[in-house]
Amino acid sequence: MKRRDLKRGLIGGTLVLLLSIGIVACGPAPTPEVVEVTKVVEVEIEKETEVEVEVEVEVVVTPTPAPLPEGSVKTISLGTTESDPESVVVWQEIIAEYEELHPDVRIDLVLMPHGTEMERLVTAQAVGAELGIMSPEREYFSDYVEAGYLIPLDDVVDGIGRDKFKPNAVLSLDGHDYAIGYAGGTQTTLWVRKDLFDAAGLELPTNYDELLAAAKALTQDTDGDGDIDIYGIGLPAAANGATQNRFIPFVYQNGGDWFDKEGNLTFDSPNVLEALERYVALLEYAPPDVTGWSYSDGITAFTAGRIAMHPYGGRLGYNLFRDKPEMREKTTAIWFPVGEKVYAGRGSYDYLAVSSTCRWPEETKDFLEFFFTGDRLARFLMTVPGHLIPPTTDLDQVVFESDHPYVQQYADDVHTLFGALTHDCFPQLQMGGVDVKTGTFDCAYNPCPWSGGVFGAKLGVQMIVDVYVGGDTPEDAWTRAYTEMQRVADEWKAEHPDWKPVVSQ
Repeated sequence: MKRRDLKRGLIGGTLVLLLSIGIVACGPAPTPEVVEVTKVVEVEIEKETEVEVEVEVEVVVTPTPAPLPEGSVKTISLGTTESDPESVVVWQEIIAEYEELHPDVRIDLVLMPHGTEMERLVTAQAVGAELGIMSPEREYFSDYVEAGYLIPLDDVVDGIGRDKFKPNAVLSLDGHDYAIGYAGGTQTTLWVRKDLFDAAGLELPTNYDELLAAAKALTQDTDGDGDIDIYGIGLPAAANGATQNRFIPFVYQNGGDWFDKEGNLTFDSPNVLEALERYVALLEYAPPDVTGWSYSDGITAFTAGRIAMHPYGGRLGYNLFRDKPEMREKTTAIWFPVGEKVYAGRGSYDYLAVSSTCRWPEETKDFLEFFFTGDRLARFLMTVPGHLIPPTTDLDQVVFESDHPYVQQYADDVHTLFGALTHDCFPQLQMGGVDVKTGTFDCAYNPCPWSGGVFGAKLGVQMIVDVYVGGDTPEDAWTRAYTEMQRVADEWKAEHPDWKPVVSQ
């Protein structure tokens, strides 16, 4: 078997996996096809006589599916983190439509929590288990491609219509497409309780100073018992993806970034220190349990009336519309104003890719194209309108012209969400989006290949925990963070001396 090493940065160290790429373990045994035979011969010369002492033969095989027994079906797994009840219903409808047209194919819908995607993919690869469609974690995209985890999807993108996709909606590397965005999302909108602002005589914030003042003013003991009943803002303060995604707008808007377009460290800019100090200052007016918050906790706190403001994408507004409509009428979405130097924030697409252990690649790619064409993707996006932003230009107008009651009633908020994404960037995939010297913003596709060791390890947000929980000074935590980032980048570059950033190729 052919072996590859995948080095991946994780919290607490580096995980090294030896992967056997070969016959998958599920289903009937594939028929091996010999594509290369290499003989390794060691000879020992003794008294001018050549003696053959050992012969090793390595056979590299390409698995091909064996014929199915009559009446059997080809089962394809579809792993997704889109587990909203309405989304699941539409998933099932689309699957049923495809299976009716293809009676020899069965799509197995697998619902996964956020944060488990890498574990699922790496485990499948390590043991040779079959895996079909999955959502790749974006910080590991370059690692996945280098390790051979994903199959190219060039023909799928062409079948959908390459020119339809918005910038950064398709992830490509080394001349091939490997992941297709099915929905965009932003973390640069702030949901605010208009009624609480009105009661306090406050205008909605347009800059950081106004945001900080509002957070302070709206932190209230409403019943006079000495305990805070409403906190001004909900911001996570755990070393996880939820905190990382909220912190990215702070870095960008204060003129910072992680690396420039050529891969040189810029996180050591004082602008980043200012971003850290601003984030920590707001935490003074957040609930004490934010040290354990992940994605859903802020929605829960907002819905319960515990916080007056919370940065989130469109799901918060739609959940209120569905579950607490009286509060939704008092709530609106605005730009999250956490800095004045650059008008930018955090946003990206969620992607679908196909694992290289997929047993039925052609059928799997055919289902992907089916999902992205016709009215099917539009129907799926409307399961959480405003949160799932179209990856193709033709579907924006479809959403805005929809007769969905949420879009009709809260069109202004939907436009705010869509507009925010056009100013958003994702440092894992658009390295160097902000020029820290000039303050210019250019969100060009330029994946950071060592992002797993930086963003996967949550180095940037660990410093928030170190300050807010550990009591470190912001400067010490920041210095420690950028020093480790430099080490990770230097180590990766030393292992890839011929690397050039995508923007320079």
